Amino acid sequence: MRKYEMLVILDASLDNQSDEILKIEEVIKNLNGVVSKSDAWGKRTLAYPIRKKTEGYYVLFNFELDPSQTFELRRILGLRANVYRQLVVLLDD
Repeated sequence: MRKYEMLVILDASLDNQSDEILKIEEVIKNLNGVVSKSDAWGKRTLAYPIRKKTEGYYVLFNFELDPSQTFELRRILGLRANVYRQLVVLLDD
């Protein structure tokens, strides 16, 4: 298991972003990962429009996951309609 940090941009027009955050945490847990922290940064203006939207809801996740599962995590999140972008970064030990 290695430590990762992931920044996710969600659809800002969602009524309840916490439900989507819980679903993302559930995806990580289903891949045998452990979420240590999720930090909601709130709505922010995007640098460029994504899907004709100018605002996104930013969430930062800290978690541990097997390195072979990171591709599957990105694939699953890429299929979710409410997730605009995600960036997974390996943290130094």
